[in-house]
Amino acid sequence: METIEIFYLLLLNGLPIIFLAIPIPFIYKRLIGKLYLRVFLGIVIFFLVYWILPIMFQTDIDPKELQLHPEEQGNIFLAFFFIFSHMISLIGYFLQYPFATLTFIFLVGPFLSFLILWRKLRKEPGAMRDKLADLTFEFKKSPSDMIKEGLIKGDWSEEKQLLKLLIVLLPISLYLLSVIIELLGLESIDLTTGETTMGWFVEILFVYIATLLVGIHLVYSSKISFKGAYIGEKLREDTFRSLFQVGTPISLLSILLFLADPTTNYVFILYFFAYFMMGAGIFILFHKIFQPIAILIFIKLVDLWKKAKTKKRKIDWTNWYIPLVIGVGGCLIFLIIYQFLINPIQIGIIISQEYFDELLLKADITYGNIIFLEDALRLDLFNIINTFILIFSVILFAYLFARSMQFIKKIAITSFIFLGIVILISILIRFVGFYPPINFAPEDYWITGASAYFSLFDKDIYTIRTVLFKVNLGEFPLLEIIAIPFTYTRYVFNLLIWGLILYYLNKIFIVKNVLKGEKIVEKISFSRTSEFPKYEAYRTDLYRYLVVKTPESEVKEEKIEEREEVKELLEKIKNNKFLKEIRPIEKEEMRRFYFTLKYLFYNGKISFWIPEFTYEYEKVELQGLYVIYSDGRDIFSYNFKGVDYADSGLIAGMFTAITAFIKETTKSSELLKTIDHGDIKILIEYGQYIFSALFVKGKQSLEDRSLLKEFVEWFEEKHRPHLLDWSGALHPFRDSNDKVEEIFKEEEE
Repeated sequence: METIEIFYLLLLNGLPIIFLAIPIPFIYKRLIGKLYLRVFLGIVIFFLVYWILPIMFQTDIDPKELQLHPEEQGNIFLAFFFIFSHMISLIGYFLQYPFATLTFIFLVGPFLSFLILWRKLRKEPGAMRDKLADLTFEFKKSPSDMIKEGLIKGDWSEEKQLLKLLIVLLPISLYLLSVIIELLGLESIDLTTGETTMGWFVEILFVYIATLLVGIHLVYSSKISFKGAYIGEKLREDTFRSLFQVGTPISLLSILLFLADPTTNYVFILYFFAYFMMGAGIFILFHKIFQPIAILIFIKLVDLWKKAKTKKRKIDWTNWYIPLVIGVGGCLIFLIIYQFLINPIQIGIIISQEYFDELLLKADITYGNIIFLEDALRLDLFNIINTFILIFSVILFAYLFARSMQFIKKIAITSFIFLGIVILISILIRFVGFYPPINFAPEDYWITGASAYFSLFDKDIYTIRTVLFKVNLGEFPLLEIIAIPFTYTRYVFNLLIWGLILYYLNKIFIVKNVLKGEKIVEKISFSRTSEFPKYEAYRTDLYRYLVVKTPESEVKEEKIEEREEVKELLEKIKNNKFLKEIRPIEKEEMRRFYFTLKYLFYNGKISFWIPEFTYEYEKVELQGLYVIYSDGRDIFSYNFKGVDYADSGLIAGMFTAITAFIKETTKSSELLKTIDHGDIKILIEYGQYIFSALFVKGKQSLEDRSLLKEFVEWFEEKHRPHLLDWSGALHPFRDSNDKVEEIFKEEEE
């Protein structure tokens, strides 16, 4: 190909990308715009690596002519329909990342985090039951709020850290892959002509590495706390530092070994680098979207672990048949839609299996016979249909899984019954020769692009056509064994994680602290349930229901004259009450009260909430709060007992001296987070301009540190103009007392 031909090729095929970019300037500042930008950048990365990169190595191969049938000569519609379909086909392949690949990473990652946490606790002294009692966590926001906050805030610090680590690990991964290649005798591979399955294996290798990093990172981002200190901060920092320190020299050595080896296949190295970085880029772009559900799964595992060690609870199999019926119904719906709608369209496009096999043969870059534009178009349309099947099945069964969760409310039981029946029916359907809802053995293809052209009005129009090569890992048993955890679970995992996303995405969480005894506080995170309790669940308080009065702003506007009994009830639950606290004891009264609650529920006056997570911590006595500027000057202080606990200037000087002494003697760059002096603990949290110290009497907990962190963030945001270049004036900060009382107020009952 000549340079001008390559230019026209890229320009023509770049038009759809340009078209997709048009909305960005108009919606960028909105939430949907920030989400759209990430998707768009992912498509661009995918387009450059999957479509553009291959043709850069095909300059010695003449573009294949896509011939037109006599009746198609001058058919502009057909030409543009091909280019449009080709772009939709590319977007379809891209969507398989969030719908099949990334789901594996963010579902398996939490289980790795759990193993890391378990190993960490095993090293701590004491009985595991006692150590679990000191393990606390927090989950106050719905996943959708966490996603919105992450997208709007635009903080890429976590993603940058993960990306840097992936780059460091890239040469090591490449060297590992080269060893595998040498063991398998595949030194002469050529990715540009599809003579290997290694391209597919590169993506699997990336998935495993990304899963490991997510597992490490989640222990940090989930804010799991042990004895009041975030256990993940030091763990992630130490692990990442070790990977950087060890990985960087090994990576440099790997690069030198490649350069020194005369048999090195530089084309393969470039391909590996490109595909690895493409996976890393898409992973980073979707990290903020998938991380909240991964955190929730991890905390669920920790919560179950704590409950299993503290008390044995009988498994509730109420409504067990509902996910079974829904699962069977979902399989029937899928089978009917596929057989009577999707399959006829596929047959209309492909006509026969023999023709499809011929299309695959013609997709080979080295194919020497005639290829019609119609053939290339049919292949892209077939790929679009396959992508639709994947997305349709995920959405259908994820929705049905979420519906099952509304009745069962237990992830483990719902997953066991719903996924169990769907998997079983899928195996049976596959056995009798139909397309199953979950395809455990799909035919995977190495997808790339090849330069081509067709003539229109005596002008050669250069474009790119889809090229497919069938992946056959069975030829290389070692690769097949390594790939099994991914290839045979991804389509089950994507149903599970998308089902959890649909169920929890807009869940609203509220937190209630319950005083148990004099010093022990139980912290419960509740989520709202959309179903009114069945009478048996109401009578036995099956889920430990919390009854919450709906805010006036959310209540329907029509005025209804309420009975005195109803008014008293609404007044009683104004501050949220457990159902057992307001439910009558006498049987007839209990039944009458049930219908009163039902009336209020369906009129939007009250809502029912059930516990999602719970843990206990020891209540502390707050003493004093001190805010200190980064240079050691005191800014603000608050004494919880109403009397001066200590001179704020003295406190500021003390911290400055201690910090300087520790840094000098230990040569450590880590910040001082806690000072333990008998029954008095000093918790320290740092901001950009200030740090704050909270004096507490008793056993520190995540609750105290979390509130302190919240106060530091509020203080810096509120007084940022004064803190940028602080003159020493104290009067701008005097209005902070009310916020201290609001944040640190006691909520125990």
